[in-house]
Amino acid sequence: MALSEHEVKIAAGRRADDGRLRVFIFADGLLGLATEGLGERVPTMLLTLDQANKLRDALAELIPLLAEASGPEELMPRAETKGWQGAERRLANR
Repeated sequence: MALSEHEVKIAAGRRADDGRLRVFIFADGLLGLATEGLGERVPTMLLTLDQANKLRDALAELIPLLAEASGPEELMPRAETKGWQGAERRLANR
């Protein structure tokens, strides 16, 4: 059973309502990853501590490459703070 006080919700996609990612601590020392979008849910994936550490390492390696390819970080919108802007993609407020 998930412990709701130990979870993080992240807006996913370029538009405000594209989807959500939920990361949470699951019983028996597992990390749960759940995604949903447009009314559909993907089965929850459970990771062991070792697998969660590998995921963290992979993100640490890939995020700088993504940021480099996308341009300056200050121009990149943050999903959790930007709502739907009425355009195809989320845009930084200027």
